[in-house]
Amino acid sequence: MTKPSTPVLILTLAAALGAEAAGCDRIWPSSSETASKETSKPAPSPPVPAATASIAASPAPEPPKRMTPNELADFDAWMIKTYLACWKPAAQPADSDPYVAQVRLAFRPDGSLAKPPKLVNPPSDPAMRPQAKSVMQAVQTCNPLPVPAQYRPFYEQWRTKTIHFNPQVAVR
Repeated sequence: MTKPSTPVLILTLAAALGAEAAGCDRIWPSSSETASKETSKPAPSPPVPAATASIAASPAPEPPKRMTPNELADFDAWMIKTYLACWKPAAQPADSDPYVAQVRLAFRPDGSLAKPPKLVNPPSDPAMRPQAKSVMQAVQTCNPLPVPAQYRPFYEQWRTKTIHFNPQVAVR
């Protein structure tokens, strides 16, 4: 027996790997398979399930659109203006620094609160507690927040927000 050359071995190996990848268990048909193929018609290929065909045909979903930085700034300004309209700040002691309450909010797509608001920085000075209470009342008064139609498609960007209630801004 003669030793096959390297190119023949490489081609044979490539054919075997390709056939295995295609689901064939041998490359060349046996003599009985050759005789039966000559007398019979080839079997039709199995149908592709409808679900597979529709998945293959459907385009990849587009990533969600996002607000531009200017749109996001406009939304934040609108939100602050809306909350300030609902807020009646409590009087602060004249000799103290102004207390700027920070409230973390979680919204539903309709603008209503998904969970109770959280005061991020509760005041350490008892004299500032009325201010914190007035902020929490403002959030409840504005619930649900009437989100303008142009911002509704961007819910993922405003689903959670932290609002700063600055009494110096409220007076303006």
